[in-house]
Amino acid sequence: MDITKKKILKIILIVILIIIILLLSWLFLGGKTFSKYKKDINASSSTEIAKPILNVEGASDIKIDGIEDTIYNFSVKNYNGLDVSEVDMNYYIEIVNNSKADLEFILTKNGQPINLNNNKTDLISSSSLNRQSDDYQLKIKYHNNPAIVEDIDGNVQVRVEAVQATK
Repeated sequence: MDITKKKILKIILIVILIIIILLLSWLFLGGKTFSKYKKDINASSSTEIAKPILNVEGASDIKIDGIEDTIYNFSVKNYNGLDVSEVDMNYYIEIVNNSKADLEFILTKNGQPINLNNNKTDLISSSSLNRQSDDYQLKIKYHNNPAIVEDIDGNVQVRVEAVQATK
């Protein structure tokens, strides 16, 4: 045998040996696993919806006589009896004028004036951390003198709308 054939035979043997080593290492080290892991977790949970509370207290009617300014007092609370709201709330107050009268509305919260845009406040926050009571006073001024009875017919409503605060 000549030298070139011997070299080729050695190279072929080395390649075959490398292939056998790779196959054996794949069989023993990778490809298959002989262990199994299993864990069961028994769990149960119950959910409850948080109770939002926003309580508005005040007289149900606003009487406008056209002679003197009308004062309407009401309060907005985040509690009802012993129950306190479990979530923070945002609310706004809107004064709805369904009468034909030329009325001016002045709203104060705890004695401080509140800005009204189109008879509506900006959002007001109510925390769930402790009992909170906001006292409001709505002053209604009638601008026609003498009073026109047809103008005063109708009603004025104080509407409080609330949404849950997002964090």
